[in-house]
Amino acid sequence: MTLAETFDLCQEIELRHAKLYATLSVRLGEVDERIARFWQEMSAEEWQHHLTVSFGRSLCAQTFGLDRPAPQFADVSIERINEALSEYEERVHAEEVTLNEAFEIAIALETGESDTIYEELVSTIKEAIYQSNRPYLLNRISQMEKDMDNHVNHLIDAAKRFSIDPDLVRKAHRLSDSDIPPLN
Repeated sequence: MTLAETFDLCQEIELRHAKLYATLSVRLGEVDERIARFWQEMSAEEWQHHLTVSFGRSLCAQTFGLDRPAPQFADVSIERINEALSEYEERVHAEEVTLNEAFEIAIALETGESDTIYEELVSTIKEAIYQSNRPYLLNRISQMEKDMDNHVNHLIDAAKRFSIDPDLVRKAHRLSDSDIPPLN
């Protein structure tokens, strides 16, 4: 797989996450406006991730091209990522998804293999910044990493606020734990 294909894949995944969260906003919006707003914000954050990957793609293309081999992803299956995403999309589009089920899906997405691809691409983007001698762009990368932490914290806070299932809240709280294995 080339770096270009990896950027394509990551952008597609981020866009699918954004669409899934937007659909949850519509489906669960009648429950409570705060819940609708939460899922809308999660969607917007995923869209921002998509734009961030696009920025990194441009920088890498300018610096060392996109035909080089992609970073190696330990224990990442693109097929598994696509299967899980398709399953979640089908559930959200075809069924009445409860709020707790929506949180379960979001927790799985935020701890899944697709985040490994995003994180590896951030490392590749950092490499492009160093090679292009543009250290001022490191502030953008730093902000990207903070935004990712905020995204996860946003999900944790919402699960605490809106879910009455203590097991779900514990699962969400473990998102901040870096050693947690993927749920999907």
